[in-house]
Amino acid sequence: MSSIDEACKADLVFVNGRIVTVDEEFSVAEAIAVKDGLIKVVGSRAEVEPWIGGGTEVVDLEGGMVLPGLIDSHIHVTGTGALLQNVVCSTPPVQSIADIADAVRMRIEKAEPGEWITGRGWDQVKLSDHRNPTRWDLDHVSPDNPVFLKRTCGHVAVVNSRALEIAGVTGDTPHPVGGRVEFRDGEPTGILEESPAMGLVSRYMPAGDFEDTVNSIKTAVKALNRDGITSVIDAGVTATTMRAYQQARREGGLTLRVNYMLSGRLAGETGDESAKRIGNFPMSTSYGDNLLRFLGLKLLIDGGIGGRTALLREPYEGDLENRGILTMPVEDIQKRVDAANMAGMMVGIHCAGGGAIDTVIDAFVETDKISSIAGRRYCLIHAYQPTEETFQRCRELELVVASQPSFLYYLGDSYHENVGDDRSRWLKPHRAWIDHGVVVAAGTDSPVTPYPPFPCLWAAVARRTEVNDIQMGTEQAVSREEAIRMYTINGAYHTFEEDIKGSLEPEKLADMIIIDRDILTCPLDEVKDTQVLRTVLEGKTVYKA
Repeated sequence: MSSIDEACKADLVFVNGRIVTVDEEFSVAEAIAVKDGLIKVVGSRAEVEPWIGGGTEVVDLEGGMVLPGLIDSHIHVTGTGALLQNVVCSTPPVQSIADIADAVRMRIEKAEPGEWITGRGWDQVKLSDHRNPTRWDLDHVSPDNPVFLKRTCGHVAVVNSRALEIAGVTGDTPHPVGGRVEFRDGEPTGILEESPAMGLVSRYMPAGDFEDTVNSIKTAVKALNRDGITSVIDAGVTATTMRAYQQARREGGLTLRVNYMLSGRLAGETGDESAKRIGNFPMSTSYGDNLLRFLGLKLLIDGGIGGRTALLREPYEGDLENRGILTMPVEDIQKRVDAANMAGMMVGIHCAGGGAIDTVIDAFVETDKISSIAGRRYCLIHAYQPTEETFQRCRELELVVASQPSFLYYLGDSYHENVGDDRSRWLKPHRAWIDHGVVVAAGTDSPVTPYPPFPCLWAAVARRTEVNDIQMGTEQAVSREEAIRMYTINGAYHTFEEDIKGSLEPEKLADMIIIDRDILTCPLDEVKDTQVLRTVLEGKTVYKA
């Protein structure tokens, strides 16, 4: 090794650290060397020393920890970027409906007359009022500006009277297929459940222009890099958003690897129209390069447990008539899945409740008869309530699960209230998924829950809620090592990239982060407070504290 030519010496070397490789043995090394964006050697300082030359940047970690760059396996990048610029309705800082109204009022003070006011983040269980806001809560601060605020889950919205007026939503408005308009004494309350109902109003909102989308992407990318994210799966985007990613890249604002998934249903689109669009789409799975790549199709067929719209097998607590919402007819689900299958796409489907999981797997079984999906890593997204039969069917079809442990922390209090203690202990059972041989990749679904990864990673181990510290089933906890795998190599597996990223091994992409503590040995509750000191993408520093 001492004969390495100077031109071949490393560009970057980390020494005197704890390099968590996430290789098959989960080995921990002392040093790592990078050349031309690739890892060349991982091992002891002595093994790395010959790679150090006159132009090598040498970083003494002083015992610090390095991880592979983290992979958020289910996120909405433009939504995350937009949230950073809209009304914040989440708790903290919001503590009550009055606080939400006050945040709207402050935004109106800077808005143009008649401008739409948008925001996101409220969770009724965390509010002191312990209920959803209504249009009447917003009308006194915004009689003239239409307001559209999404619940944290994104499956429920509240709008004010001005927005209802613009949309023509009245007491006579019927529930759209796959959605629900809430009424009280024959009048709409402003609560709209699921996309078909929210679309009654949102179709009147001005669409953001192309540059807005590009800026949202660049805003989100910077934030994600600060928290150690080097790769994402952006689930459910349009062709226009894909072009915006390309523009962000041309402008030097894309320091993040993106696998994007095509939206399976556009507003107002029928099943046949979606199937035709999907079948004519010019990309199949894995088209692209190491920075921008097409993964497949994303569908959404139910809601969330927090808003009582996830499709369960049994009713919600205290509401025997409500098992949730199937957001599109079964035959339309099948049309979209079959079209994607025949177009060479992987398919991932949002299926939160147990009833939705069963529906999705049934659709996968049917499409498998047309063209085999074995080895194509079709995906259950969220999948809160599997059964023993679910595990068996997943193994047979070689399915992957994209789960969000952060939901247990940030949304768990509403889950516990809505499905009770016994069912809560089985929500997102990561231990069972792993023990049954199903690959689970982790993410946050930001802006549904905050994008920083370490609270999410911690939640997979701790399984406790944010407000009431409710234990959501210790028997389903995973180890710290398993949680790290969920955020690294398992995410790479989900996108067919386990050979080039997800672990720190020779000839893989040099995506890695330095963090401020040893998350394998520190007190468990300190894991969620971990800070990123440096983020490296393909050997280049994209964030430094």
